[in-house]
Amino acid sequence: MKGKAIGSFLLDFVKSYFIEDNKTGCRFVTVDAYANAVPFYLKNGFTPLTDNDQDDPTRLLYFDLGDIADSPPI
Repeated sequence: MKGKAIGSFLLDFVKSYFIEDNKTGCRFVTVDAYANAVPFYLKNGFTPLTDNDQDDPTRLLYFDLGDIADSPPI
């Protein structure tokens, strides 16, 4: 299913679910991504937590839900 934007759709769903009516009180979505998946998460707005794991097999990334919760609707 790679290349069909299903992963991005699912991430967008999760992001919108967590900010709508603040159901959970969550502020961040974090992932421990395999190195080959890091570009996908970067494309979807995730930020590396640190540069210390740049050459490791996995990398910690986060998405700040506050960034989209505070922005005006499209």
